[in-house]
Amino acid sequence: MRVISISSVNFSGKIIDSHTHVGAHDGGIYTKRDLDVFVKSELPNKDTIEKMFVSDLDVLHSQKGEYEGNKAILETFKDSNKYELIASCSPKDGDISNIKRLFEENPNKFIGLKFHPDIQELELSDKKYEPYIKFASEKNLPCLFHSQVDLLEGGKLDSNKIHISDPENIYAFAKKYPKIPIVMAHLGAGYNEAHDKTIDVLVKAVKNGDANLYADISWVDIDSGVKDGHKTKDHIIKAIKKLKGIGDSTWESGDQSYRLMFGTDAPLARFKEKNSKKSIQNYNDFVEDIKHAIKTDKDLSKDADKIIDDLFYNNAKKLYLSAQKKNKTSYKKIALIALPITAFLGLIFYFNKTKKGQNPRSVKG
Repeated sequence: MRVISISSVNFSGKIIDSHTHVGAHDGGIYTKRDLDVFVKSELPNKDTIEKMFVSDLDVLHSQKGEYEGNKAILETFKDSNKYELIASCSPKDGDISNIKRLFEENPNKFIGLKFHPDIQELELSDKKYEPYIKFASEKNLPCLFHSQVDLLEGGKLDSNKIHISDPENIYAFAKKYPKIPIVMAHLGAGYNEAHDKTIDVLVKAVKNGDANLYADISWVDIDSGVKDGHKTKDHIIKAIKKLKGIGDSTWESGDQSYRLMFGTDAPLARFKEKNSKKSIQNYNDFVEDIKHAIKTDKDLSKDADKIIDDLFYNNAKKLYLSAQKKNKTSYKKIALIALPITAFLGLIFYFNKTKKGQNPRSVKG
């Protein structure tokens, strides 16, 4: 992203929004049109949204079947290269056969799997998740999980209650499948200590090397305080620093900040105003506040351009789209291997028939 000046903090560039939705949720109905508001417009700061990663809420709420619901959004978004689809999964009342059929009939159309233990009311210890995760492993698919920490009033942790989607639960789950990229949406949702707890889980997983955890920053610090005309982004900055090992004398893992990526949860809540210009402005403000926080932080400012590029674009591209590219390459390798084998078998068939005095062209079948 191009740096104009520190005062204006206007780094124009490309954005991948790794967390968006369509479908019904909390009394609202969200459609492609609500997302087109963003991808078909240049943001006021001149940024452009290169891609939005979309999942279907209706499948998560069991209002549509796994196959039918995901097939429907595939049809909805088929004519736009601005969107990539994450297949929503409903392990509580669905079946992996639905997802397998979806992928078999539509190869390379979905870049990951989405789970929402909270909506499904399905504990992560439930064995119903296992066939889905096994499939994700076979297909090299990142898995996006809603994460949420129960908080008391004022943002304090509720030590008497552990949420279904608590990051500790996700971490315990991820340790069973240490090679699969598992993304904790919203960095623990909530605010304050919820984000702190999730950052600690991320760091612990990296240090222990026993789980492949990532996180997106949708809703993180969205309602934080204001400083120098920008809303502060303390937890986003803290997460970047922690994953880089800044200030940690025991850190031996190198730069792990690629595990954090931009997302918004659009078009939910403030990202679906009656006035689309207001929605765009809210989106733009969220982006600019994050950039300002990075650019003005004493530890991050010297590498601000790269950090911004990575957070808003490169990290999501590497995790989701590189995996998709790898799958396409695998299909090509299979084809390249299969072609000479088929030809070889054909020659054997030809010579066997010729040896028996038959004309292979006359053989029926």
